This record gives sequence, C-alpha cells and structure tokens, in this order.
Amino acid sequence: MRRIKAIDCQRIIKQHHHRYKSSLLHCITTTRRRHAAMTKQKEAAASDEQFVVVDKEGDVSAAPTEEEVSPNADGSNANDDDAPMEIPPEIIMKGLSILSPRQKKNASASRSHHSSVAVQELSIPLPPLRPDEPVASIRNAIMEVIGFAHLTKYRLVIERLRDSSDADAATASSSTAASGKKKKNGSNNNKNSNGSANGQQQKEWEKDKIVSTYTLEGAVMATDRLVKTLQLGRAPDVGNVETKEEEGEEEVQLNDFGDLSIMYDILEKEGIVGGDNDPPIHNNKIILDASAFAFRVVLEKYDAASIRDHMVRTRQLLEGNAPHLTTLTSGHELDDLFMQEEEGVKGEEAETAAAVAEKKDGVEKEGEQNGKSNKEKEKQALELPDFPPEYDVSFSEHIQSGDLSAFYYLACGQEQQLLSLKGKNTATERQNGSINSSNNDSWMDSNNDPNGKEHKKSKNKKKSKGNKKKGGTTADLDGASLQMKNQPSFFDAERKLYELNEATCVQCTLRHSGYHPPPANRRTLGDLAYIECTLPDGNSVHITAFSLGFYVNRSTSSTFNPSPAKDACYSHTLLDCLLQHSKSLREEWMIAQTASKNRAQLIRETAVGEDAITSLLRSAVSVFPNNNSGLGIGGTMSSAPSTFTPRIDSIVQTPSWLIPLPSSNEGTWQHDKMHHSNTNRTEEDLMSTHGVETRLGGMRDWNEEIQACRELPTDTLFERMERAKMMHKVMSEFGDAALQGVKAIYDGFISPMNVQEPERSHVFLHNNIFFSRAIDVGVDTFKTYKGDNAAKKSASRDTTNINLLHRLDLPGLHTLGMVIVEYMGVRYVCQSVLQGILQGEKSHTLVYGTIDARLSLRHDDEVHKLAEDIFGEVCMVATRTVPATAHNDERMDELKNSPLHPIQMQEEKKEGDDEVEGRKKTVEFCGPIEMKAIIGSDKRKYVLDCTRLTPRDANWVGKQDGGTGFLDSDAKKHKHIPNTLDDDDWVTCVLRPELVNSYAEMKVSKHIHKLVKEDEEARKKEDAAKGDDPSADNKAESKEKKLAETRAKFEQAEKEYIKTLKYNINVFLPDMRSIEDLDKEAHAQLLKDEEEARTMARYLWETVIPNLNAEIRHGSEHNLTIPVDGNALTEFIHQNGINCRYLGRLAELAMAEEKKDAALEEGGKRGTALVPRQRMPLCWLELLECEMVARAAKHVLNSYMIEQGGSYGVPCAKLIAAFLSAIVSTGEESASETELRMSRSDHSHGTLNEEDMNALIVMLDGDSDTADQKGRSEIWSDIEREVGRRFRYTLSFYGKTQSNESKSRALYLPLLRRICQRSGIRLIGRRYDLGGKCLIGGNGRLGVSYPIAPTDIVDILPLVKHGASMGGNSFVPCSFDGSAGNHSLHVLLNDVRMIYDAAHSRLSQGTDLQIAVEFLNEASVLSQRVLDTTLHPQVYKYHKLIATAYANSKNLDLALATAEKNLTMAVSLYGFDSQQTYNAHVAIAEVYFSLGRIADGIRHYRAVQFLGEALSGPNHLLSPIYFNIGRKYVDVGRNEDALRFYEVAAKKTNHDRIIDAIISRQCAMVLARLERYKEAFDCEKTTFQVYSLIYGEDDKTAKESANLMKQFMSLAVQQGKMQQKKDKDSAKSSAADAVASELLAAEDASTPKKSKKANRRRKS
Repeated sequence: MRRIKAIDCQRIIKQHHHRYKSSLLHCITTTRRRHAAMTKQKEAAASDEQFVVVDKEGDVSAAPTEEEVSPNADGSNANDDDAPMEIPPEIIMKGLSILSPRQKKNASASRSHHSSVAVQELSIPLPPLRPDEPVASIRNAIMEVIGFAHLTKYRLVIERLRDSSDADAATASSSTAASGKKKKNGSNNNKNSNGSANGQQQKEWEKDKIVSTYTLEGAVMATDRLVKTLQLGRAPDVGNVETKEEEGEEEVQLNDFGDLSIMYDILEKEGIVGGDNDPPIHNNKIILDASAFAFRVVLEKYDAASIRDHMVRTRQLLEGNAPHLTTLTSGHELDDLFMQEEEGVKGEEAETAAAVAEKKDGVEKEGEQNGKSNKEKEKQALELPDFPPEYDVSFSEHIQSGDLSAFYYLACGQEQQLLSLKGKNTATERQNGSINSSNNDSWMDSNNDPNGKEHKKSKNKKKSKGNKKKGGTTADLDGASLQMKNQPSFFDAERKLYELNEATCVQCTLRHSGYHPPPANRRTLGDLAYIECTLPDGNSVHITAFSLGFYVNRSTSSTFNPSPAKDACYSHTLLDCLLQHSKSLREEWMIAQTASKNRAQLIRETAVGEDAITSLLRSAVSVFPNNNSGLGIGGTMSSAPSTFTPRIDSIVQTPSWLIPLPSSNEGTWQHDKMHHSNTNRTEEDLMSTHGVETRLGGMRDWNEEIQACRELPTDTLFERMERAKMMHKVMSEFGDAALQGVKAIYDGFISPMNVQEPERSHVFLHNNIFFSRAIDVGVDTFKTYKGDNAAKKSASRDTTNINLLHRLDLPGLHTLGMVIVEYMGVRYVCQSVLQGILQGEKSHTLVYGTIDARLSLRHDDEVHKLAEDIFGEVCMVATRTVPATAHNDERMDELKNSPLHPIQMQEEKKEGDDEVEGRKKTVEFCGPIEMKAIIGSDKRKYVLDCTRLTPRDANWVGKQDGGTGFLDSDAKKHKHIPNTLDDDDWVTCVLRPELVNSYAEMKVSKHIHKLVKEDEEARKKEDAAKGDDPSADNKAESKEKKLAETRAKFEQAEKEYIKTLKYNINVFLPDMRSIEDLDKEAHAQLLKDEEEARTMARYLWETVIPNLNAEIRHGSEHNLTIPVDGNALTEFIHQNGINCRYLGRLAELAMAEEKKDAALEEGGKRGTALVPRQRMPLCWLELLECEMVARAAKHVLNSYMIEQGGSYGVPCAKLIAAFLSAIVSTGEESASETELRMSRSDHSHGTLNEEDMNALIVMLDGDSDTADQKGRSEIWSDIEREVGRRFRYTLSFYGKTQSNESKSRALYLPLLRRICQRSGIRLIGRRYDLGGKCLIGGNGRLGVSYPIAPTDIVDILPLVKHGASMGGNSFVPCSFDGSAGNHSLHVLLNDVRMIYDAAHSRLSQGTDLQIAVEFLNEASVLSQRVLDTTLHPQVYKYHKLIATAYANSKNLDLALATAEKNLTMAVSLYGFDSQQTYNAHVAIAEVYFSLGRIADGIRHYRAVQFLGEALSGPNHLLSPIYFNIGRKYVDVGRNEDALRFYEVAAKKTNHDRIIDAIISRQCAMVLARLERYKEAFDCEKTTFQVYSLIYGEDDKTAKESANLMKQFMSLAVQQGKMQQKKDKDSAKSSAADAVASELLAAEDASTPKKSKKANRRRKS
C-alpha cells in the first residue's frame, strides 16, 4: 500500500481551500461526494488532460486556454484526454468530538454551598471530517443536538484529552445523556459530596433532567479577545493561540469563519503525521486519528446585540424547532467512505461474470427466459395503473371545468393517489348517505379524514396545548410514530406530521418587556435588556439579561424591580433560566422534544417509500397549514408561521402562481382562521430596517463592493473562484436590499430626496441605493424617447445591456449595480450610487456624452478607445461622426425655458462654449448617443444609460421616416390597429443581438463563398494557361502547400471581413440634428448605415420569420419541439433573433398556413390533388394568441391599478378578481342568471358564503367602488386595442364577442396562468368556472366577482429584473419577505464555461462520453463551490447533459439516478408546471421504459400529458405520448385499456399525417383482437384515407390498407352472419320455450280440474 509524505499532506491541505458551506448535518446523513480533481501532486508526472495544475508556490494555477480545451478538427483533443485523471488523496480526520461547556475547577465545591445540582458532562462524537470543513458547518450541525441547540454565544477551542480513558469517553455516544442518564464529573463519591451528602434537598427541576446544568453558575465565561489585547497593551501575535485563565496553558481557538486546517498542524506537532508515522492511503483516502483531541465549548459574555440574537434563537426553538438529535454520527461513516469504490469494483466484476455466464448458457436458458418473460408480462399487467370506466384519461373535462384543486397532483403524475383519495371520500359519503358533486373539493378538506371521521382542529391554540398535556403527552406521541412503520400513505403521513408539528410548538411568548431598555443607572450595573415571557400556564415572568446570562427579577406588570428574585434561576441561556422557573414549560418542552424526535423519524420512514418528486409534492400540497417549521430548503432554521405561508414556497424557488388550498370548508378558504396573534411577529416588523444591515455598520457602499470584487486578482483558479463567489454574494445581497428598499418606498417609510419637486419627479436614496421611477420626468434630460411606456422599455434595455457587460467581464469601463422592480403597475429603477455623484460637481467629471439635452456631447480619447474595444470589437457597434449638439433646432427651442441642469452647466459656462458654434461641431462617438461616461471620485470610468447596442428596428419605423414600410398597411385590417407607427414606444424598439449575429454570419458565409468561387475561377484560368507543360510542378507536396496557403488566405480574409461588420446603432432616431451640413462624408456614411439597418430588418421580416414558420410546420423533419407555454415560447423566438412584438406576424403566417391546410385537405377529398405529409400544428397559433393576450392584459391591468391608485386606492384584490373574471369568461351574467346560480350554489364552486360576505361588506358597499368598475366589454376592448397597438394583430379566439369555433380554441387555463405569472398574482387552487359567464361589479350580495372572487387572490408579488442575472432572464416574481423567489445570477467564472464547452462538443460528436461526463462533473463542482448550492440553472444544465450522456452510453442506472435529480432540481428551480419540468418528466419516463419499469414510466408520461394539456391546450402535440402508453398496455395484453388511449390519440390533430395513419392502424389491430371487426374496419378506413391523400390510392401503403379493410370487412360480415345465426337460433329457442311454457301453463291449469273430477268419482 502506497504512503504519502507529510509535506504532501500539508500541501494538499493548503490547496483544498475551496469550501462547501453546506450543513454538516446533511453530510452526516448521506455519503459525501469526493472533491473533484482540483490539484495535482508536486512530484507526480505532469498529465496534460487535467484542467488544473499546481504552480511553484503551491497555489492552483490558471485554467487552460480555449486552444488547450477545444477539440481538434478531427474531433480529438489537443491534450491526451484518454489518460485517467489523477485525483489527489482526500485527508480525513476521525475521532473528533464536541465537549459540553467548560466548568470552573472549584465549581463542585462552590455549588455545594448553594445547591445540590450535579454538572452534566456531554460529549458529541463528530463524523469523519476533512481539513477544509468550515467551522460554521460544525456550529450549524450542533444546533440540532439536544443540550447544545440553545447555545448561541460561545467559542470552540481545541482541547487535548488527558489520557486514553478520556479519549474513549469523548468518542462514546451521548444517547444516554439525552435519555436522562447523563455523565457526572468524577465518581459516585463526588456525586455524594455535591448534593445529597450535604443533606440538601434536590430541586424540583432536577428530577426532569431537562435543564442543561453546565450553563449555570459553574460555567467558565471566556474573556473577550479585545479585552485581552487591551490588557496586553499592544497588538497580539498572529494566530489563534490564547492562554487558559486557570491553568496558564496555551490553547487554540477555532475561527468561526475559517476551517479545520489548523488541526493538521496540531497533529503534525503531536507526531501523528510526519516522520515514521506517515498515514497509509486506502482507496485514495488518508485517515488521520485525531481522537486525542476534542472541540470544547467555552461560553462567552453577551452584549446587547447578542442578547437579541439569543432571543431570536430561543423563539425558533419554542416555535416548532425543538432539537431531536442525540448524536451526530452513526458509527459507520468510515465504512460508507470506503464502500462506494469497493461496491463499484464488485459491481463491475459481478456484471462481467453475469455477462459471461449469460453468453455461455444462452441457448440452454432460452426456454426459461420465455417463461420468465410471460410471468414478467403478467406481473407488469397487474402493476400498470387502472382507470375507472367513467374516468376521462385525456384530462379534457378536468381542465375545461377549471378544477385546479388537483393541479399539482396531476402535474406530478400522482393520478392514482388522487383517484384513491377521491374513491375513499366517495365511499365514506355513500356510507353516510350523502353524495356530493364530483366536481367539488371536499376530497381535499382537512376537516375530513379518509375514514370519515371529523378531524377537529382547536380554534384556540392555547387550549389545544392544554388538551395535549392532559392526553398522555409523550407516550401518545411515541405511538404516533410507531403507527407509521408500515410505510404511511400520502395523506396519513401529512396528518401525522401536522400533529407532531403542532406538538413541537410551545405556547410561550418571548418579547422585550415594557421596561426595556434599561435606564442609565441600571446600565451601569450591567443590565442589557429586560424580557417578559408568557408561560404555557398563562403566568408572566420578567427576566433581566446581563453580560453573564439571564435571571428572574422581581418586576411585575405594574412594578419595576430588576433585582434578582428569591429564586433567580440564573443561567447563561434564556431557555434554561425559564425551564428552572416554570414546571409547565418543562412539561411542554419535554413533549416538544419527543415530538421533534418522532417527526424526524416519520420523515425518514416516509421518504423510504416514495421518490423525490413525491416528497416534494406531499410537502407542497398538504392541506394542513403551519406545517413547515424546521430546516428549510436552504438549510436555514425557520419557525412555524403564525399566519398563512404557502408551503410550496419552501419547495420551489420561483413563486408559483397557484397556491394549494391549505384548509377548506365547502370549497372556501378560511382567511381569518389562518392568522394568529403573535407578538414576536409584531416586534420583528417594528424593528425592520428595510434592508439596512445594522450589524455591518449601517448602510453599505454597494458600488465600492461591486467594483472591488471585479478588481480582485484572477491569476490562479482559486483567486478566480473567490472572485466569482464574492461577486455572486454581493450581487445577490444588492438585489435583496433593492427589493426591501422598494417595499419601504411604496409603504411610505422613505422620504424623497427632492421633496419640493413634483411627486412624479421624486427620487429616493436608501441604503446607498438610488431609487427612481421609470417614467418620463421631463424634456431637459438628454434622451431619445418620450412617454412613460418608452421610459419603462428604456430602463429594461439599459438593464439588459448592463447584464451583457457584466457577463462579458471586460476591464476598463465600469458599470453600476442595477435592479428593476415592478410592483403595482409602477417600475422602479434601483442603482448603486456612483462615487462622488452626490458630493457636488467637482467630485466627478463627465468625459463622454452629455447629461443635459441642451449641451454638447463630450469626447475623451481614452474612454473612446475603451468603448471601441468593448462595444466595437465585441458587440459590433460602429464608431461614427455625430453632431456635438445632437438635438435639432425645434427640440432645442422646446428646452429653452426648462431649468438648467446643475451637474454640467457650470463646466460648460466656464469653457465659454458658444451655443451657435457648438451646433456646428462634430465628435466621434461609439455607442448609443444618450450614453455617458463619468469619472467618479474613485477615478474609475463608469458608463451609464447604455440603452442600445443594436440598431433600431426599421420595420417599426414609418416609411416616410426611412422605415421598410411592411407594417404601414396593417392599419387597414382592423380598427384596433393604429394608422401610423408614430408611437413613442417604438423609438426603443431595437433588433435582438441574436439577429445581428445571424445576419453577420450570413454575410460572412456569402463573402467566403464568393472568395472560394473567385479562387476556383482563377485556378481554372491558371491551369488552362499551364496546359500540359511538363515543367509545371504537379507534385503532391506543392498541392498541399497551395491548399494550406489558400486556407490561410481565406481565414485571414474572414477575419478582415468580420472587422468590417459593424453597425451604426444611432439610426432612425427622432429629433436628431442632421449632419448633412456639417460633414458630407459622415452624412453619406449615415445613409449607408440606414440602408444596412433596413436590409437587416428586411432579413428579419422576409427570411428569419418565414423560416421559423416553416420549421414549425416541418417540425418532425427537423426534430423540433414546440414550446409548451408562453415563457418557453419567448425564449424560443428570442433564440431565433425574433422580438416578441413579432408575435402578431407569426400568428398571421400560422393562420395562413392553417387556411392552406384546410384548402388542401378539401382538395384532397375531392381527389384533385395530393396533400403534403406535414401540416401546421394548431397549438402554435393558439399559443401565440394566448401569449399576446397575456402580455397585453398585463399592461392594461397596470394602467387600471395606476388609475385606481394602486393598493391604497380601490382594494387591488377586487380590481384583479374582476379583471381576471372578465378574461376567462365568454360573457356577463344577467341578474336572473346570477340569482339562479347563487340559489343553486353548494359552495363547491368557490361561491362566497355569508361569513365571507360579511368580511367584504365594507369594501364592496362603498359609494365610489362601482363608479370606476369596468365591465367585461370595456376590459376586452382595452385588451384588443393594446394587442392591435403592440402586435399589429387582430385576435381570432378571444375578444368581446366570440364564435363557437373561437370559443373551442380559446385557452382559458393557460391564459389565466400566464397572466398571473407575468403580473405576480397568486391564486388559491380550487375549482373555477372557466369559459362560462362572469359577474363583475355591483353592490350587496351580487357584488362579488365570479368566477374569481377577491378572496381567491392570495398575494401580489413584485417582479424583479437583475442586472447580473443569467442571460435571457427577464422579470421574475419574488417576495418582499424573502420566503419565495431567487435571482438566478450569472456565475462569473470563465473556467466553467470553457469546461462546459469542451464537454458539450464531445457530446455533440458522440465521442469520449466518459470524458465529457468528467468535464461536466468538474464544471458542476466548480459552480457549486461558487454558489454554495446545487439549486441554480447552470448546475441544472450540467446535470441534464450528464443524464443525456449516461442514457446515450446505455448506463441506465446512473441515467435514472441523474434523471431523478434533474427532475427534482427542475421542480425546485422552475416549479411543478414549467417547460423544464415537462422535459424532465419525458426524460425520466424514457429511462424507466428502458429499464422495464413500465408503471413508473407511465406515471411520468401521465404528468407530461396533463402539463401539455394544461399549459398549451388540447391541441398540443401529445398524440405520440398517448399512443406510447397504449402500446405499453398492448404489450402486457390489456387491450381494453390500450384502446382508451388509442382513441384519445386518434381524436387529436397531429402535425404529421402519417402519425394519424399509424394510430388508426394500431387502433384497428386492437379492435380486431377484441373481435370488434366493424369498428376495426372504420379505423382502417381512416388509415386508407390518410395514405390516399398523401400518396394516392395506387401507392403500396394505400393498397395494404385496402387489403386490411377487406379482411376486416370479411371478418365483420362473418361475425355478422354468425351473430344473425345465433340470433335466429336464440329466437327459435325462445319461441320453443314460449310454446313449452304455454303448454305447461295449460297443463298446470287443467290439473286441478282433473283432480276434482277424480275426487267426485271416488265419492260417488
């Protein structure tokens, strides 16, 4: 076995500085993944395949260049990638433990004079740790351990155990301590001397053994290090070494922000490492025995801030987070570390042996395999899901009815669970004699359990706690866990979890007392805070907090006396102080700890029987509220909320638009019962700083932090990773602070800087962030647009371009941190403050561009050179000569009377620049003309207002103004389309960068093709001139040389031509001064630039858009997947360089294609012509119109909210509910229809009951409420007008009036979902009557809107666009309190991108799959080290490709594991209903089918079907999915079930007509197996018609279909004849039976007469 030198161990530790800040508790419960290959040993042979090498100083060097990573032309890599990566050994330290707080040496003696308390000594063994394990993760882990969870103010020091017995004791488990059998200091003799030997009475709380005695008066209080340095009188030596006060020994304190690498130095000093004690290497791991050392907890003194933190922690513990762990290790961690590789080797060997045996005995076992195959089919047939006969497997009725109560069940494929729950509920109702409507939501009611018993929840929480104490307490809770042993059901597990969560919440209120803060005289005595606690028994107690801890004082509610009470109950922790004082709290705390333990056990047992997606679903859709205490998705501790908090927010980062119904009573959400009184919540709200981090000294200098992060060194990989981590951290915190600032401004907590100016011009400064509204504030500011709508677009474009510059990460020009927040119809621009901008004109300098519209443009050579290097070389922006005074005379005359701008006018006047002369000057400019560059007081060059990096779209410029004129004729189509393009919004319409790149690539391709053609012609002429001259050099070497020269010439020509592809982005701008009289040459160039811009716009209109339309039509040929929802549609067209304003144009082309298809099919039926195989998918036009309506509706709703004054005007819930009701309806109800509906209502359709009406009566009965309320007709008129203005399109499926055809194709559920997503609206998941009639406005009982009521609106979230987000990310919903929403920021690490590109190229070529997987794992690990989490779109992208690679290499087990992880990540990142989740379900279903797990695959296929129907409508391309499910049923012999799916697939319209034929053919075959030949003939007739339309009746396929039709017809005739014969025989038999019956009846009737005659004869 190989050994490693001590110097190598030390070097490896130094190189492993990349830390995971994940919780140590997570590392304990799962086998931690090994570090990726980040370093290489110094003495090891250099291997070129590694991405990371070590430089001379031992640091990690820079990543390779793109040439080193990119593959060669032949597909191979420049480096030897086939050699295995050498992974350095991992260093693991075992035997460490955590020791309870240090006690004074004389604690026992001193305590014996006052009490009989015996000190407990706890030891918590730690699992094997790496030297790079953060100390913070250890502190986080012990927060879950009983006896340590309530400690907040302490330090960890490394303590050497005195002897081997102490070491053994330290590594022993502490489970006995948690059960009450805790160890004492010393022996039994010491115990007698401490307590009972002195004759003192044992205290009452000692019997419970629940108070941590090591926090009492015997605990050592460490002296603050600052105090020690002040006592020393000089700066201390470098290091963490300090001296014990009692023993005078030196000890090492762990740095809370560091790691455990210092332990290696200690082990080296002790001789455990180095010399002859070199540790062995086993499975590439070095195990160091550190059992002679432990981490001792040493309590520290409090200050006022730490007292507040301690109160927060104690509240968390009492509000549902009682600790449950007694140990942090299971004792098998080392075995788990070694088991992975050993099992992998054994698995490979077993697999090889099995393959050999199978090959050897294949012939002999063939018969056995056939038998097994039949048994397997029978088993699979039983496992496949069953569906009731009346159940609609197509989800059409479910979606059309608007039943959203089961939305998430079906989205996760839990259809069978849903049917089971509904079935139990129906059976219970039948037993009770009451059957409700099948469309109600009673199956989800938390007040009814599956057994029909009512589950009554206590209305008074305090009363519930009292009942809990009387009911058996811990014994009952233990039984609750034992009942779950046999894998609890979906619903039962949540019920048990809810009960346990309720038990973990202790009814104890902590708050600052009314006497807080302490007066001056008490502060001098050491008082830091006064706390009042309401105990579970209802009594109150007052606590004094001082530097050493807490004690009970003599204060009451009416008397202030902070002196210690007779029984002061002192402790270093607040919880132990209260536990000593209150018996009721001790009882409740014991119950809470037991419930917490059972809760953890229940969660573990439940997770065993369900996959990851089911666990997420169960947590998200639980009907039980307040059930999400404990560790959240990010590992942070959260309290059980006292108000309604959507549980789905703890599962999904992106806030969902639909909230599962938490508690229902006849279908209505009980609002008031979800919100409880909580003084802690009130105190936290009053103490809110609105984003200001007071602990960091107040307001942060965000701009300095951002710029400092960008300027961090990037020489080594470690430095680049630290830079990326810091940048990501600062940008994330900046976004959160901006969001909090917007909320404070909206709520009126922040005063504007310019109070005396009109409110429209108000700007705000808070937390060193500058806030302004994205509106047109006046004409004096230099800009190219007018109007508020254009100002909003301009701000969004500015953020997009700032984002581009951030991702390019080029030095020179600096950008500000920028975030846009849109809330209640108002868009706020949040920017970091440029250094010196607020300190006057002299502290900063404008060097490029202009701020005031009346002043000349500035020019600086240095800034201009930077702009050319960045904008010109990277973004293809041309440098052009422009007038120094940009605006024309008419605009300048408008600006004469406006006030002067204070920033630049003084400098202009000092220079004496004449206004007339300034209008005659020109300057060279690179960038948008409204862009400006400012040198701040920090001497950095900042670029602002970068609103354009591509030319203006000439298609949206009037022809009279130089545009293409394509849209000028649209006004004749409909009245809602404006007559002209003279709209302020269109000034900001620019071409997308993807289009510019595509246009440039097209021009380069043409140019190279032209050069090649010219070269070929020249070569032909040269060859013709040479002829057959024998002196001509025709050798092969000469030819190769010429080819190389030609290739080099073409490459150089391509580079030179690309440099010329730069475009003027300042064309077609309004109110611009003409340069014709100033510079003739510049004017000629401007005309050429305008023509180039028009050519680019024509290329978009005439080439790109029609090509995309053709690709959609021929999608099956190009393997193109049509987007599922509007968000995916937006990304799809953006990738093709098409702006969303062209949705109308795409819809027009789609409609023309549909009409063309209809005409072709009509002609094909008449036999006049054949029809093409492909046709335009119907879902494409429906999706386009749905997205247009959703986008227009958002703007209309924003205008309504602004008109009504936002949330402080007419209540926004009423306005939004009325608006949405109008959107999802086809007409308005009459008064009689409303009365009839209300009289028939059973409250199952969301109708408000009397209680809810009373809650809304004040809002609905106002005199002015209905005056401004718009009806459905007005709302749709505004939407149609907005669609016509924005998209130049007339709606076909939506509007004020709808035909029957348009109603059938209107997508109401996808439209409702998309509007809510784009507006931040959150609805309760219940049944809504979509596509029916609506009710809007009115007073009294008829005042509530229908089908969506104001009570259905849960929340309205702000929409955030971050200037550092990932490319393509637009506005995303976030919550103000941080409970939902997360910015997916760009990872500023180019090494990751290079590695990913190398892996992607190998996957696309289909070679070196294993190396590609290694590269992707490397990229994933690097990204996670920067992000400290796996939940990021970039990491998700890597894992998605890894799953694809595994599937392509037929490694199905790993493919399944990765696919499951991808599905979980997709749900957590994007939600249960997203394009990414849709694709993840498809991928995992395919893997399941490959593994033979058909039932699991069908479950995910059903989720795909529901998501497709719900997100894109019934015409989405789902026929192949239904067909594939049918085939699975056919394979196992369940033909009836297969036929149901085939029939659904046959009813849907496919984009490929051949699919229709295949489905009909298979349907006919199944019907034939079922001996239903007449129906089989009808299905095959459909197949024949399709083949005849496409290929003609003489084609081979049509003839085969005709033959099958004849066979089916023959069989049907034979079956009919046989049936007729059977019917005749049956009729004859029936007739004979009837005759026989008559004869028997007649005989029976004559029998009495004969008997009477016989009797008479006998008598006679």
